[in-house]
Amino acid sequence: MFNAMTRAEIWLQDTLDKPLGIEDLANHIGYSASQVRRQFRHCFSISPGAYREKRRLERAAVLLSLTSQNIAHIASRCGYLNHSSFSRAFQRRYQLTPRSYRQALAGMHHLPFPRRSFNITIEKSHPRQTILMRLYKAPEHISGLGSTTYHANHLKCLQAQLGASTPTVALPDLLTEKAEALEVEAAAPHQTRTDIGLYLKTKDSASHLALPVAYRRVDIPIHYYAKTCFEDFSELSEAMSATLIQVIRHQNRFHISGEAPKVLWHPDHLELQIPLLA
Repeated sequence: MFNAMTRAEIWLQDTLDKPLGIEDLANHIGYSASQVRRQFRHCFSISPGAYREKRRLERAAVLLSLTSQNIAHIASRCGYLNHSSFSRAFQRRYQLTPRSYRQALAGMHHLPFPRRSFNITIEKSHPRQTILMRLYKAPEHISGLGSTTYHANHLKCLQAQLGASTPTVALPDLLTEKAEALEVEAAAPHQTRTDIGLYLKTKDSASHLALPVAYRRVDIPIHYYAKTCFEDFSELSEAMSATLIQVIRHQNRFHISGEAPKVLWHPDHLELQIPLLA
């Protein structure tokens, strides 16, 4: 059942901008709506509807504080049908209107300035796939990150079919940690999400493979991203701040999309990728 609720949680994460309800979620995972409500609350201590609103507002906080996008556009991207319903929900959580929240975080003062410089470039990706497994742990509490053996622990029988791949993690909560600089009173605690797995060299490497139940296949379309190379995972926070500052300063062409950043382990360095919108 926990695997089913993990799939439910990921579905809610991936459909924030869509007007879908509990019946759609129940159909997606093959359970009744009442089962989903009961089991989801048992696993995550929150209802599916409240969880979705929480994640929508976290995405909105990211876009308000780290981009200059129009507030009405942000509301739409976060699944709200109109500005007023978005503003009411946002104020309930953050005790500020969206506009006041943005003004309070203006100037990037909430981002710690990195102590060292990083080489940051804007790249355009080719279509790719990742194979990911969700863990409800912060990355610093996961032993073995970066090791192909660990990332492919349950995929050994598929290694020949997968071909060349790179150990990777996707970090859905990393942008929220940077954006939520204003303390939220009585904020509900949540489990940090870390997706570990493999970044495949070609898009179709895993298209027809039956994956172990804990894994999922994620298609990555052509997109722009900010690329930052660094040497040790302990430098991730600084690399992240440096990249965000660089992107925010040059928003005339690119904006942070709000999608989960990724880290790839190459033989001689690590690579941070932050998805962008042109």
